Amino acid sequence: MVFHAGEVVQLKSGGPAMTVVSADEQGVHCVWYGEVNDEIHSGVIAAVALETVHIEDDEDEDEHEDGHKRHE
Repeated sequence: MVFHAGEVVQLKSGGPAMTVVSADEQGVHCVWYGEVNDEIHSGVIAAVALETVHIEDDEDEDEHEDGHKRHE
């Protein structure tokens, strides 16, 4: 599996959303925010352990179930 810089990923087993910084033969270099200790973390993770995730933004949340946006 190929991951690209800026892509949001997560461990297949769960955990925080992480941002891909780069990927090479060592693995996928990621950064993430640790809410427990209020710090930015980084690490290299094997691509096989990651999956891409979709982060909903405010516009996604403003859509009705029928797919139409609310006018406020």
